[in-house]
Amino acid sequence: MRFIFFYLSMAITPLSYADNIIVNGTRFIYPAGSSEITIQMTNMASTPSLAQIWLDEGDPDVLPERISTPFIISPPIARIDSQNGQSIRIKKQEGQDISISDRESLWWLNILDVPAIDNNEMKDGAGTLNMAIRSRFKFIWRPAGLGDRVDAESKLELFVSGNNITIYNPSPFFITIVDIKTDSDKGLLEEGEMVAPKSKAKLKIKEKIPAGKDLVVQSVNDYGGMVETKITTHG
Repeated sequence: MRFIFFYLSMAITPLSYADNIIVNGTRFIYPAGSSEITIQMTNMASTPSLAQIWLDEGDPDVLPERISTPFIISPPIARIDSQNGQSIRIKKQEGQDISISDRESLWWLNILDVPAIDNNEMKDGAGTLNMAIRSRFKFIWRPAGLGDRVDAESKLELFVSGNNITIYNPSPFFITIVDIKTDSDKGLLEEGEMVAPKSKAKLKIKEKIPAGKDLVVQSVNDYGGMVETKITTHG
């Protein structure tokens, strides 16, 4: 019997699954006032899965054992039986300060799903392909005193020049832009973009837009829902 182990890495935003494992969110916010946050995983497959969970700082190629973050994940490895769930607790370590306090900080939550081999599908002399799927979710640390996240999109500014649009985010929050639409409901972006706090992002758009035009910015809120905000462009 030959076993082939195949590892596939996925960076996902709108989907909340790691192959057989369903996760109860598309992004996870850790408010500074909370002692910990809990993430729920459920194995929807007919066989057990082994899940490894870790955080990285943005480089998906760094091995988990080489990464140091101010958070503790418990448990970091868990067996999840078929149709069963597993809670993961993430807690900030005592004495580990996060130096940036005037805006959010971003890590990435990794879930590696290694499904078990189904003995019923194994045949003598046949090769078996086993796929381990890694999914990555946004994990955001939210310091105290940043104000209300609900109005963050209304503070965005749009600057147009030819077939480019620059999005300025003056707020202390990360804002994920899904698309920008005209009054005729035409989408302008080829793909979405996450704009960091107090930062700019320059993107290509499908058509030239004049200054003074109202556009609808589609973004994602803390709960994964769509938010639409009308913003007038600047030159």
